Amino acid sequence: MKIEKFKTLILLLLIGLSIYQTSQLWLEPLPQRDDPNEKEIVFENIYIWDKIKPEKISVVERQSITTYKEDYCDEIWYEFIQLLPNFTDIETQVSEVDNIESFTVKISMPNPIPRELLTQGIELENEEIMENIKFINKFYLTEDKTQLVVENNEGRYISLRANEEIERAELEASINKIGNETEYIYGTEVKGVTLNSTIPVNEKIMNPVIVKSEINIENEEYITEIAENYYGENYDYVRKSVESSSVNYVYRNEKVLRINSDGLLEFYNTAENTIGEDDIYQSFLIGLNFIEDFLGYPENAYLSQVESIQIDGNYGYRFSFDYKMLNRPIIFSQVRDEKALEIEVVGGEVVLYKRFIRVIDSAEPSLMEEITAMNPLDILNENIELLAVIYMEENNSDLTDEEIIQNNILNSIEEVYLGYYDPSRKLSEQLIRSVWVMKTPEERYIFNAITGNLIEIQNLN
Repeated sequence: MKIEKFKTLILLLLIGLSIYQTSQLWLEPLPQRDDPNEKEIVFENIYIWDKIKPEKISVVERQSITTYKEDYCDEIWYEFIQLLPNFTDIETQVSEVDNIESFTVKISMPNPIPRELLTQGIELENEEIMENIKFINKFYLTEDKTQLVVENNEGRYISLRANEEIERAELEASINKIGNETEYIYGTEVKGVTLNSTIPVNEKIMNPVIVKSEINIENEEYITEIAENYYGENYDYVRKSVESSSVNYVYRNEKVLRINSDGLLEFYNTAENTIGEDDIYQSFLIGLNFIEDFLGYPENAYLSQVESIQIDGNYGYRFSFDYKMLNRPIIFSQVRDEKALEIEVVGGEVVLYKRFIRVIDSAEPSLMEEITAMNPLDILNENIELLAVIYMEENNSDLTDEEIIQNNILNSIEEVYLGYYDPSRKLSEQLIRSVWVMKTPEERYIFNAITGNLIEIQNLN
């Protein structure tokens, strides 16, 4: 009996000791473990001013002249960026002005750009500028060499005034090239209506221009190399499937890489594990790093639009890019409704990447030669009645309004410029057309620059 009591006592002591030790274990702080989702983002030196740059630049000679030519835009932009810090230091005087009565140079971004992408690039510290400017739509240089005016997305004009005149002789020399090297016509009449825009004439274009997609799905070795370079050491765990219109790679149902038969590359990554700050500048750098590592940044591409997005409760940004070819902007058919390059960054992770870039097909380089584009005034004279008829059909207008509608269209033309029109997603041997673009506030009329025929009317709203 005594032995049984002794065993019971020993058992109770062991249970008590076990409870004590367990309680001490629970009370101890857990060892710190690295969060696999928390990673230090290391950026290589990225020069952002060839990614963020204007779509067009306007200068004042006798009238305002607008150019989309890449050579002019790049040269003026790079020189302007060198001057920009002079207008954004801590002593800059900031004020709002009613309007821009006169300017010497207008630098137009494709769409309003969030201020952070520019101000963090030049390490802006002026809090008054940051309070007054959230988005940058245009820059204006005036005859006053102490002043720079910024137009925001609300149509407000913010004057930035330096304490002393800023030397801009090199910039002005580049600006003068636009007027000196381009032939324009002012105040021209079409059907008795005086156009409100300057019209470039005797412009040179390349024809025919044959392009192909930079990614050829028929090149199996190259496609495999793209996938191997992206997935790296995880490539052995990737599932590959081949369909009639695409080659697909899937890793752990999280990262999907699809290369379509027309050369469109699509990458998708789950947003479930994305955490971190939605800092727009850092997100932009993350996107640029990804693009650079994944086939490289396309030649002559530029940021065209920035949008806030939300995926599965996480916030981030979509960055879209356009590009130019042979010194002219590439214009996609509006039927396709896509950008050349699109990337979405959420919580420090790239969750979507689309890329459809054309390159010159060098198989028959001898076919391409420089010719003079058709006079845009002749195109307008030949097509204005057609444009009016199309408008009346779409808006159920009375036939008696035709002359009024013609006049309204002619009066609304703001810009006339040359570009290259890419009509489809054909993989190779695609003829892109040299086109005259006649832009109004609401529409873009696209004409063949060689035949003068109407190709497409694009709605800008």
